[in-house]
Amino acid sequence: MQDHHSQTKQLLENIEQLIEAKDFEQLKELLSVSRTSEVAEVVEVLDEIARQVLFDLLEPKDAGEVLEKIDEATLSEVVEDMTGEELGEMLSSLPPDEVADVIAEFSDQQAEKVLEHIGEIDSEQIEKLLSYQEDSAGGIMTPEVVKVQIDQTIRDAIRAYREADHDEHFFNVFVVDSEDKLLGSIDIHTLLKYPRKTDIKDIIDDEIPFIHLSDDQEVIANTFRKNDLVSAPVVDDNGILVGRITVDDIVDVMDEEAEEDVLKMAGTHPDELDTHKSLKIALVRLPWLLICMSGSMLSAIVLYKFFANKYASLSNPEIWKHIITFVPAVTAMGGNSGMQTSTVVVRGLATGDLAALDLIQVLQREIKASLIVALICALVSSTVALTGLSIFEDANFKDVVTIALSVGLAMFSAVSLSTLLGLFLPYFFRKVGIDPAISSGPLITTANDILSFMVYFALGLLLLNVLS
Repeated sequence: MQDHHSQTKQLLENIEQLIEAKDFEQLKELLSVSRTSEVAEVVEVLDEIARQVLFDLLEPKDAGEVLEKIDEATLSEVVEDMTGEELGEMLSSLPPDEVADVIAEFSDQQAEKVLEHIGEIDSEQIEKLLSYQEDSAGGIMTPEVVKVQIDQTIRDAIRAYREADHDEHFFNVFVVDSEDKLLGSIDIHTLLKYPRKTDIKDIIDDEIPFIHLSDDQEVIANTFRKNDLVSAPVVDDNGILVGRITVDDIVDVMDEEAEEDVLKMAGTHPDELDTHKSLKIALVRLPWLLICMSGSMLSAIVLYKFFANKYASLSNPEIWKHIITFVPAVTAMGGNSGMQTSTVVVRGLATGDLAALDLIQVLQREIKASLIVALICALVSSTVALTGLSIFEDANFKDVVTIALSVGLAMFSAVSLSTLLGLFLPYFFRKVGIDPAISSGPLITTANDILSFMVYFALGLLLLNVLS
């Protein structure tokens, strides 16, 4: 059996061959037996004409599923020349939450045209979903639920389940009171275990985790992960059941959150995934790069100030070139150690672990770890500096010892201070309402470079003056 990658690659080759041969009948048959997830991957790499051919041949239901699965940048290009009627026909077979996810990427004018060609009831549901924040429970959930009142029986619950949308997968029957306030849940397995005349109140699970309508998707994902949930009810501020979120929605959320964190740590933004246009991508990336460049220039100024002001005053100016030799090692280790710490902290904050949320506990752990790492790095770097200068340079022993000692102390200080910076920055950004992930990107690298420069040169010059 072929793996997914091989199957998709083979599908791409077959589609390209059939399009080139203009064998549209065979291509339509191939599309009808292919998974929409694989077709979506193929659509993302085809050119504009080939995409148009595929969507002309796909059944409306399959075309809607493909639209829901392709990335945002491809979606915007695919739907650009489609009419509201065409899009409405494609999307009408999808669940309301999936339709809302697709329409959220449209322009307001295009979204309005699509909603005009979707059933009135579905259109109202979709508009309501679109009114919620995209990354909140309201933006993720589907309003379609199976519910039963507390004074009913299993027979009533089974009837409600059978009358629900057959295209949806329901894992629970939610129990509500006469005002639709959530009281609990019954899973399908439990429904099948008891006689149909059994009262709902006798088998209800009233301690199920539930999601608030305004909860952020990262909080929701952590709730699912910690409680091993397959499905969870969503309630409003009054406790009224308004929808449900299922594990397949959360898989998408986890992927999106991980992708967003990785991009921010790299100094860019998820917005660049919404387009294939090089100019827009460049404009998304430039701000952080310009910040990094400014930081690098500041590092250069620090270097110049130390060099210009102190070089002439040294009794042995030649020693300065030996000091500069070890600048890359000190700054690189400072940046790397800070990056390690901030990455671990950001990950802990993202998953909502209590251990990561306790600053004092994290501080104690990281300080101990950083001191051990800093000490080992200091010993190794000073030994390398001492050995290398003694063998390859014609310098007096006193200068060699001074440089080796300054390298070791600077390495110890840079690693220790950078670790603390990598620890506190994520907490600071979280406190002021900024995504902590940006602290693991170019910001911390630039800050650590400047810090390492200043520490290294200050220690070196201090030791030179003391030992001269």
